[in-house]
Amino acid sequence: MADLNRFCFTGRLTADASYRTLASGKGVLTANVAVNTGYGEYKKTLFIKVQMWGERGNKIVGFLKKGNLIASDGELSRSEWRTKETDELRVDFVVDVMNIQMLCSKQQSTNDSDSDAGGAAESDDLVF
Repeated sequence: MADLNRFCFTGRLTADASYRTLASGKGVLTANVAVNTGYGEYKKTLFIKVQMWGERGNKIVGFLKKGNLIASDGELSRSEWRTKETDELRVDFVVDVMNIQMLCSKQQSTNDSDSDAGGAAESDDLVF
C-alpha cells in the first residue's frame, strides 16, 4: 500500500498572509495558522506554517487576514534551520496547501455572537 501524506485542519490566521516572488520567478503565499487541540487543562495551541505555491496564492492573499478562520489541507513536510544567535537547530512543520477555504472572518464571528445574544430577545414575534 502506498503512503498517504494528507494533513487536514481548521484554525485562525495569526497574521495577514503574504505573497512574494522568488528569484527563480516562482511565487509563494505564506501564513501561520493557530490550531487548537485538546480541552480544559489539556488545551494546547499548535502554530502551523502554511505555504501555497504559484499564482493561486497571489489571487487569494488579499482575503487571508489576521483572525480569519480557515479550513485547509495539504502535504505535511519538515523544515530544519539554525538560529543566527546561538546556532541552535530548529524544526518546523510546514503544510504545502492544496485546498483552502475561508470559513469566516474574525469580524464576522464577533458580529454573529453579538447578534445571537441580543437579536432573538428583542423580537416581538416570540411565542411563549
